[in-house]
Amino acid sequence: MTNSYRGPVVVLVGGREHHANAALSIHTQSGLKSWDGTLESDPSIDWFDAPDADEARLRMPDGREGHFLATAGSFGSGQVEIQGSGPAPFGEST
Repeated sequence: MTNSYRGPVVVLVGGREHHANAALSIHTQSGLKSWDGTLESDPSIDWFDAPDADEARLRMPDGREGHFLATAGSFGSGQVEIQGSGPAPFGEST
């Protein structure tokens, strides 16, 4: 299995679904796994509309989902950096 994913995802944020391209990675440090990456989509999406990771999710092509927080980016850029919350919806951590 791989510890990274590049490709299409569906992002659920602010009560709406958006199509995006993702570059995601799983990291292991001191035995603990975390995941993060970047999303790129329509510049009109307000990535910071979801107040917590329970409301921001991404859905992989195979249907698995993961929660995330937007950590960096600016409105109108179409790109955002994310930090995963919980198990990664890709790779060997699932």
